[in-house]
Amino acid sequence: MLFLLPFWAICQDVGEVEWKKVIVKEWSVNAFLTTNGGGVGFQHGRTPNYYDKHFWELDFLYNFHYKAVRARSYYAVSKSFAYGKMCDLFFLRGGYGYQRTIHQKPYWGGVRIRYTLSGGFSLGLAVPVYLNIAEFDNNGQYTGYSVERYNPENHNIDNIVCRAPFFKGIGSTQLRPGFYFKTGLNFDFSKDEYTIHALEVGGSIDMVFPFVQQMAFNKAKPFYLCAYIAYHFGKRKGNYE
Repeated sequence: MLFLLPFWAICQDVGEVEWKKVIVKEWSVNAFLTTNGGGVGFQHGRTPNYYDKHFWELDFLYNFHYKAVRARSYYAVSKSFAYGKMCDLFFLRGGYGYQRTIHQKPYWGGVRIRYTLSGGFSLGLAVPVYLNIAEFDNNGQYTGYSVERYNPENHNIDNIVCRAPFFKGIGSTQLRPGFYFKTGLNFDFSKDEYTIHALEVGGSIDMVFPFVQQMAFNKAKPFYLCAYIAYHFGKRKGNYE
């Protein structure tokens, strides 16, 4: 028995306990592509427990109309423009979100999977399109062009030379308040517990009032629905950071 005692003592040795990292804060920036355009965003949140995350987010994105096909007129100085396009539409979002972990990352690495829900205020920014419109003398000879806001009743393929600079319409931007909702799955594949590298896929909807008519001869859309894919990069902080 005295001879076996040392072996029993070794069996009771449980080894060193691994230190568990406690994360309480997260922030990330992201870039995303949608089926209607793309944009950038920022998130800042807290993790009150091991599975939940509550965050605030800010997004800025461009919405592209599928009928806005670029073309050229027959004027020698022509540059490409989208015939019938009345405005460029942007969305500025600010809202609150929640994430729930549905698959935790193993200790040796792997992927953490979360589902995410968020929503809040969406501000539509409708920047009107200005065009270079051809001018003619009394003999019908082309003499140059003037810059005018696109009006489908007066402007057509025969007198549109090209699009004027984008910033020409900034001063006439129309604000359209509304709301948005977004949901998706977040796949965090970062190797370091304090660094965020994640891909997110999902869908979103924006609705603003009054409705915005982006294209002439088309009804104004009541809502904007799209799918998206985003890449997040950021940092996590523990209790004492």
